[in-house]
Amino acid sequence: MKNKLTYFITRSSMFGIGFFLLFKHTGKDAWISVILGSLIGIGILFIYKYIKEFFQNKNLRDTLNKTILGKLYILIFLLFYLYLILIILILLPMFVNSFYLLYTPKIIVVLPFLFLAIYISSKEKRVIESLSNLLCVFSILIIITYGLLLIKYIDFNNLLPILSTKNIGILKASLIYASITSIPQIITINYSCNSFKDDLKDYLLATITSFAIVMLAILTLGEPLIKIYSFPEYALLKQIKILNFIENIENLSTFIWYFDIFITLSCLITNIKETLPKKYNPLYFYSFILLSIILSTQVAGKNYRIIITMFYYYPLVLFIFFLLFGTLLIYIKKSSKLKETKDKKDTLCLN
Repeated sequence: MKNKLTYFITRSSMFGIGFFLLFKHTGKDAWISVILGSLIGIGILFIYKYIKEFFQNKNLRDTLNKTILGKLYILIFLLFYLYLILIILILLPMFVNSFYLLYTPKIIVVLPFLFLAIYISSKEKRVIESLSNLLCVFSILIIITYGLLLIKYIDFNNLLPILSTKNIGILKASLIYASITSIPQIITINYSCNSFKDDLKDYLLATITSFAIVMLAILTLGEPLIKIYSFPEYALLKQIKILNFIENIENLSTFIWYFDIFITLSCLITNIKETLPKKYNPLYFYSFILLSIILSTQVAGKNYRIIITMFYYYPLVLFIFFLLFGTLLIYIKKSSKLKETKDKKDTLCLN
């Protein structure tokens, strides 16, 4: 079954981090960075294509567990999954506490999402794949609806002058966009239903939605405001009024970002369950989840300086992981043991 996981993973890190960093570095020229960054992101997806092809129809842990170096890569994947979960569990209560439940403890905010994601991970993968197909339709419809409602607030003068940002700033923002939208795509390594062409289409679809949000933020808010707001993608929707008296309809728009976060979180938890040393062992699994909750809500979540540092260095950390995944590609091409395992499994499949 084809899925839209790539679409949601592409968008998940844009909310609260991606848009914030793009506007911080390039202001009203952020749209240029989205275009250039997506081209770089396509290159990263192309590299991932060869890694995914090798692990097609095979469990990552069972394949890499054959060698000592392979076990090291398993640890790298687990650290990567943990890091992305921490980012999500820090970002979610930060947004909710800022706009809705001001005094609600962070752990109360994250637990419902975690419980639901754990429940989804206990089902077959086709469940989350089907869910991604369904939620993708709702996500796009919501974006189109709010985009149309914002048309009357557009001022094209906010876009001028074009290229007022230094080239180094645009390049930096392009790399930021590429890293946070494409590097996490390794999450789908054990979801082999989609071809590279399918992943590319979903990535471009998600990029189009991000580009639209960036353009609407620039055209409706203007450069000073997009650099001030922590969540400019949400703040731009506060302008909307229907019949001059219906307000606060921006709250419905948050569903698109909840969809992004939930689908990504469910994929991560499913991958953790399959990658831990003792696959599907409840003790290992729930200890890992408990560690995620403690680090996100009790350690990092209570220190604003740690949160800001994590957000600013998020693209850099992703690039470090990408370099490690690049060495994995070299390893699987050179390792004779992995090749033998692959050939045996391919032969069994043919028989």
